[in-house]
Amino acid sequence: MELIERSEFLKLLHTKLENVTEAEGHCILISGEAGIGKTSLVRVFGKERKKDSKIYLGSCDALFTPHPLAPLYDVAIQMRNGIWQNNGSLPDRDRLFSNFFNELANQQEATVIVFDDIHWADEATLDFIKFLARRITHLRCLFILTYRDNEIHAHHPLRTLLGQLPPDSFTRIRLTPLSRQAVDKMAKEKGYKGDDVYGITGGNPFYVNEILASYSKGVPDNIKDSILSVYNRRDEKAKQVWQLLSVLPGAFEIKYLEKLMPYYAAAIENCLQQELLIIDKGKIFFKHELFRRTVEDSLSPIVRINLNKKVLDLLLERIDQSSQTERIIHHAKYANEYDLVVQYAPQAAKKAALVGAHVEACRLYLSAIEFYQGNDSDILLQFYEAYAYECYLTNQIGEAINYTAKALELWKEKRDMERIGNCLRFLSRLWWFDGSRKKAEAYAVQAIDILEKEHASKAKAMSYSNMSQLKMISDQLEECILWGEKAIRMAKELADDEILCHALNNVGTVQMIIPTSCQIGIEMLQQSLNIALENSYDEHAARAYINLSSNSLRIRDYVSAQKNLAEGIQYCEERDLDFATTYLLLCKAELQLETGLWDEASRIVDSLIENEYQPAVIKIGALVIAATIRMRVGEGEVIPLLLEAKEMTNNVMEAQSIMPAFIALLEYEWITGKCLIEKAEIDWAINTVRNTGNFYNSSEFAFWLMKARKQDLPLQQIYEGYQAGNSILALRAAKLWEKLGCHYKHALLLFEGDEADKRRAVAIIQKSGAIAVFEKLKQEMKASGLKSIPRGIRRATLSNTAFLTERELDVLQLLNEGLQSKEIAGRLFISPKTVDHHISSILFKLNVNSRTKAVKQASQMGILN
Repeated sequence: MELIERSEFLKLLHTKLENVTEAEGHCILISGEAGIGKTSLVRVFGKERKKDSKIYLGSCDALFTPHPLAPLYDVAIQMRNGIWQNNGSLPDRDRLFSNFFNELANQQEATVIVFDDIHWADEATLDFIKFLARRITHLRCLFILTYRDNEIHAHHPLRTLLGQLPPDSFTRIRLTPLSRQAVDKMAKEKGYKGDDVYGITGGNPFYVNEILASYSKGVPDNIKDSILSVYNRRDEKAKQVWQLLSVLPGAFEIKYLEKLMPYYAAAIENCLQQELLIIDKGKIFFKHELFRRTVEDSLSPIVRINLNKKVLDLLLERIDQSSQTERIIHHAKYANEYDLVVQYAPQAAKKAALVGAHVEACRLYLSAIEFYQGNDSDILLQFYEAYAYECYLTNQIGEAINYTAKALELWKEKRDMERIGNCLRFLSRLWWFDGSRKKAEAYAVQAIDILEKEHASKAKAMSYSNMSQLKMISDQLEECILWGEKAIRMAKELADDEILCHALNNVGTVQMIIPTSCQIGIEMLQQSLNIALENSYDEHAARAYINLSSNSLRIRDYVSAQKNLAEGIQYCEERDLDFATTYLLLCKAELQLETGLWDEASRIVDSLIENEYQPAVIKIGALVIAATIRMRVGEGEVIPLLLEAKEMTNNVMEAQSIMPAFIALLEYEWITGKCLIEKAEIDWAINTVRNTGNFYNSSEFAFWLMKARKQDLPLQQIYEGYQAGNSILALRAAKLWEKLGCHYKHALLLFEGDEADKRRAVAIIQKSGAIAVFEKLKQEMKASGLKSIPRGIRRATLSNTAFLTERELDVLQLLNEGLQSKEIAGRLFISPKTVDHHISSILFKLNVNSRTKAVKQASQMGILN
């Protein structure tokens, strides 16, 4: 196969494989639209390297509901080494992943793993991709992933996955269309006009080749007409084969086709010679997906139903429960066999959930609901509650609320008080996630009212613990402990570790933010976590990690926060607990904001904000962090983010969300001098502060209220980092922030000192990249009558992300040429000692420890051309 204008891409693949054989594994992401040549490129590369490398190919199919881990099945079968022991039982996903990794680690030669069309991958497959990509550097393996980037919308799970891969572990290849010159040359060889062909195809290699192929007369009006013209020239039996194959996403087993159409081989012999259809490894498929879709779209509804019915009947006769369920559901849907969809969809959903494919589980449960035509309330309750829970786990909170409400109505008809109360309790949890504190508390109260008269039960104890959790979130410390202790007593009475785990989590969280009981709170949270881990209470373990992490941030224990976040994110990602992973990522961004890693924080929150279905409690925090970074560096829109966050707090009504939003608004007012908050809103925020037990947030709010509005807010207790009533207290606070590694706040408090302190503070702010704050502090120095005010950052310095000065850039350029200090001194007419001072500054700003690393880092950052 000849590749046109793809030699550089092919060369890159060879180079990366050579590096793999000599050093460490790597991922290659090959993207482009349908027909751009992704599969062709990989196929040619595989043929050229099959003599010196082991190459395995797995594919994702466009099934109505993708088969979980389908490409991994493909590769495991090709390896033939027992990685996947199919003994009729569901394999353990973690063990499978580990076995696969160990098998690759034991390979003596370089290995190439290809996953084709991962834009169709199920959630479990995406988890495996993440698993292997994060460990690829430990293997002699080239992991190639192809996907259609134009089919990945903003909220596609693959886009999230790609944003989470380690940046140094992969290389992106985006295949581009053929040039006009290349298309013109190809067209002239076939006797066509290149301009016409290029105008129709836009340079898409597949379209170009199909139009120029001998079986296509002239230049068709569009690709669909071209494909249908080929189809219509087949004889009747060949058309029947095409029609059947068109309703089959992906490849179809030859053994099945022989049963349905014994004459298929003779009918499509010419198609195989022309490579319109391809047979490989016992399966047959169209040369390109566009052929299949075009033919399928041309079928009448009756013909399409009948064809799907034929395939469905065959699958039911030869059903293999472990691998055919998803295909049965797909064809049952399009054959209008609704009862079969209802029969098999819940089975497949349970299997999907067990391997972490919760998105697929959602779709399957929803299919069962949509196609169920009966009115058996027991069946509907089973579907509604299972679907709602899967939606909850996958952050589809609106759907979860809708179907939990449907379940509630059915339980009310049955007058099952315990299940009614449990349903109300779950609705309380869901409405909190959706950002409505008022509804969350209303449902929590209803659950308790209904269950209060009932005997001790799991549902009753959980209703108490749920109320404790709501009080915890709103920093109503005494009430949290009151409800939590009631839940703990009942949990012990029932000998129920799950309830005990949940309640200990709530009470421990509030105890941890009370200075006098902080250690007690940590121990209770750790006990809750241990119970959850020992009993595989995944959701409760996730909550424990969240509260340990967020509380560590509150009390400014950044070391513990870092540890808890690392453990929690890994735990939740491995178990596909999206709701918890998202919350922990927000906490991670907050930690990065506090410790000066603003670029990393921005990447996280920008990704969170892009998801339009993000729960309010997450989105408010993400908006605040994004706005805070932008206002400090003086880049990007800030006001829309701040106003959106403030608006959302009206429904959340919780201090943990309200305070950060108002703190950010006040910081913006201080930096810009623009007033964004009405007096009534300030009064409301002050009242909220006075009713909260979290003195850490209260102290920070009071600090910014004084800076922005010169308004004093007396508090019974103030965190020492925000005590700035006089220069002595401010400098003491500055030392605390310096010790914690929070340089931005260190500089703000240091600025309250004398002239020397102010100059040090300005230097720290300048280095941090907070340009807007730098200019603000300069203005304050000028207004106070200080002279020799530091100059602003020069244009040349602003052009590089490390904020190197013009002279440092000169020195860096000469380091890049391999010059030593004396040689640089001679070129720049300065002393070698001065050169060494500049080099020390460069190393510090680039966060490296050698000249070689400085040059490499600067090149990667785009500072060096």
